[in-house]
Amino acid sequence: MSLVIDANMILFAERMNISSSRMVGEYGLKTVDEIIEAEAAQGNTQAVNFAKEMYHSPEKLMKIFRLADVENKFVLLHKMDTSTREKILPLLEKEDLVMGLYFFTKEKLLDMLGDVDIEELVNVILEAFPFQQIIEMLPEDAMAAFFQNKDLDKYIIANELNNMPPEVTVKFIEGLTGKPYSKVEDPQGIIDSIIALPEDKFRKFISEIDPDVQRQLVFQITKKDNKYLQMIEPDAYIGMLNTLMKPEMVKPMIALEKESLVDMISILPDDLMSIVASQIDTKVFTEFLMQGHLDMIEDALMI
Repeated sequence: MSLVIDANMILFAERMNISSSRMVGEYGLKTVDEIIEAEAAQGNTQAVNFAKEMYHSPEKLMKIFRLADVENKFVLLHKMDTSTREKILPLLEKEDLVMGLYFFTKEKLLDMLGDVDIEELVNVILEAFPFQQIIEMLPEDAMAAFFQNKDLDKYIIANELNNMPPEVTVKFIEGLTGKPYSKVEDPQGIIDSIIALPEDKFRKFISEIDPDVQRQLVFQITKKDNKYLQMIEPDAYIGMLNTLMKPEMVKPMIALEKESLVDMISILPDDLMSIVASQIDTKVFTEFLMQGHLDMIEDALMI
């Protein structure tokens, strides 16, 4: 005895453009959902349209159009116009955006980092290096410029000058006087006289002292509040990052704001941007498509 299909399934088959023989031979024991999924997988436009009209559950559409498949996501994304594709980028996790940075050359990454807000750049540096190493890597001209920065209060510098470790104070006084510290009559008086200098002369003096003493002062000031690291010239930080291999340079860029990462990824060529965007969470991607973009499924014929 052969299988038969009821009237409702006959109407359904006609809408799907499936012959009676195929319905009986291939789908006799299948549910409507299973038939839709199978036909959509074969590129049946009627099945695609039916699914778009009838199914409003992200989970259902994810299954029918196999959106968990990264390849399928990529095809869909690559078919999008650039402005639509760029709307996907903010929906990605920061980790996925960071992975996309590997598509850039090291030189391009350094160039883009030079354009980000100094606060973000400092966050990247703090992620990339131990604090002590950051201070040790500071160029002398960057330290000199730091002490000339009027946003750094003179009395913050003066306070740290009075609170240097004894061994650094000894080196400082001996460098100034040319005498052994034990032979200097009033070391504190020398420091007090320096602090009493007019501000411009004081800053000039500090910016020209022994680099090791400068480094100690920078360390003390920035260790108490690392916001002062934002007063260091960005080029100093770019130089530090340039000492790293690209993988070690990319990883700490997780400290960038998501908006900055999106801006960077958005300048990739369309195919590379699509690769990055295809890492999006499947449910999030499906919900995006359901917000007026389901026609792309039919246009892409990705299933």
